[in-house]
Amino acid sequence: MFLIFILGTAGSGKSELTHVFTRWMEMQGENALAVNLDPGAITIPYSANVDVRDYIKVEALMEEYGLGPNGGLMLASELMVELIDQLSSDIDDFGPDVAVIDTPGQLEMFAFRDVGAQIAEGLSGEGKGIIYLFDSALCRDPLNYVMNMFLVSAINSRFMLPQISVLSKADILGDELEEIEGWAEEPLNLKEAIDNRLSGMNRLMSQDMMDVIDRLGVEYDPIPFSTRTNLGFNRLYSTVTRVFNGGEPFTT
Repeated sequence: MFLIFILGTAGSGKSELTHVFTRWMEMQGENALAVNLDPGAITIPYSANVDVRDYIKVEALMEEYGLGPNGGLMLASELMVELIDQLSSDIDDFGPDVAVIDTPGQLEMFAFRDVGAQIAEGLSGEGKGIIYLFDSALCRDPLNYVMNMFLVSAINSRFMLPQISVLSKADILGDELEEIEGWAEEPLNLKEAIDNRLSGMNRLMSQDMMDVIDRLGVEYDPIPFSTRTNLGFNRLYSTVTRVFNGGEPFTT
């Protein structure tokens, strides 16, 4: 069984991608299921085969312990670690070949606290990887694009798992999509955009982050993807199977 963790900033479309990409893989003959690991989600656009909310709900923790939303999320994340074996068993009961795992809406809850690495390591699977979502609504600005690159680098160092980047909601970009794709294809294009479109501290910060990213050597080529127009489905699926399973389908 392969586990694919979906990460990204709040509002980047993690749950929607989990929904549509799981269904897409099923259409390709894959034995796939969707897993929700966000205990604070009020609604999700898919029927989760395995749902952490069956065991933990942020609203209930807030009421029981007199916590605010942030405190409830923090406590829920800590309690999730104790559920690793149970969640693994629940996933195994379905016998999937690939599980698409929707992570908490607040990126820092999963990516930069110990809970995320512990869950990723603790869940049983033959292979594991990450899909990171660049939010198109933010990535029009070179500063935000570079900040996403920096987050990808940090996540790569944190989890040490194969990683694929996706430019989510790409249908909203129009002609800007070509420019953003050019930033990935040729870093000099991005550096030129930083010099021409940013100023002051934003320019200096972007240039410094680019220097760090260059030294880390992480490759970026976000796949333009849209659940509205079906853009990128074939490319994402072929990339996922190539990176995570040597180009072979997960289900044989």
